[in-house]
Amino acid sequence: MNVLHEIAEVIGPDMAVKLGQLMGGARLYVPAKVTEDHPFSLVLGANTAQKLCDYYCGDVIEVPCKKVFRQVRNDIISREYHSMTPEKENRANILALKYGLTSRQVLNIARLAA
Repeated sequence: MNVLHEIAEVIGPDMAVKLGQLMGGARLYVPAKVTEDHPFSLVLGANTAQKLCDYYCGDVIEVPCKKVFRQVRNDIISREYHSMTPEKENRANILALKYGLTSRQVLNIARLAA
């Protein structure tokens, strides 16, 4: 398991994608406790940031580059899209809101992976 999968296990895939989109390629020290103005709190929210800190307390992590996160994000989106029932309305819209994309981007990602 690489650091990307560990991060997704700790804070969830959608938050891992968000972290990668905003901090991808960075080498980050993970404190034991985050403050409200810490970059992790600003990006992930205080509760999620603290989960990350509890797991990596005192470590330095290298957040994979944005290209790697994009590939993983697309894989996650495709799996979620195809696991939703076809009758579920607006699958693309639901995932677009969740991952900060347009519904057209979600549909393209789902089509490419199919």
